[in-house]
Amino acid sequence: MEPFIIAEGNLYGNGDEGIPKQQLIIETEAEWHALKEQMDRVNHVSEQFTLKDINFKTYQVIAVFENVKTTGGYHINIDLETTKTQRTVTVTTKAPEGMATTVMTQPFKIMAIPRMETPIIFQ
Repeated sequence: MEPFIIAEGNLYGNGDEGIPKQQLIIETEAEWHALKEQMDRVNHVSEQFTLKDINFKTYQVIAVFENVKTTGGYHINIDLETTKTQRTVTVTTKAPEGMATTVMTQPFKIMAIPRMETPIIFQ
C-alpha cells in the first residue's frame, strides 16, 4: 500500500467554510464525513476528490489547510518519511512566483496513508 493524494487545491469560500490553518489526522468514517461536509459548506469541493470512501481499516487520512490567502497560486507540499518508530510529515507551502490571481483562496492538501500503529509527527 502506497500513500496517495485524495485532493489538493484551494477553497474559495473566503474563509466561510470555518476551517482554520491546521493539520489533521482522520481515523474514522465519521471524522471523514464531517471534514467533507465542512469543506462543502460554500462550494462542493469534495465532488473533485479522487476517492470519496476510505477504508479506515487500511488507511488514515492526513489533511493540511493553510490560512486564507488574498491571492491564488499557493501550493502545499507534503513529504512522508516512515521509520519503525514514527512517521514524519513535513509540510511546506510554496508561494506564487510572479503574477497571481487576486482572489481569496485557502490552500489544502488531503492524502491517504497506510494505517500503522506508529505516531504521526507534523513538521
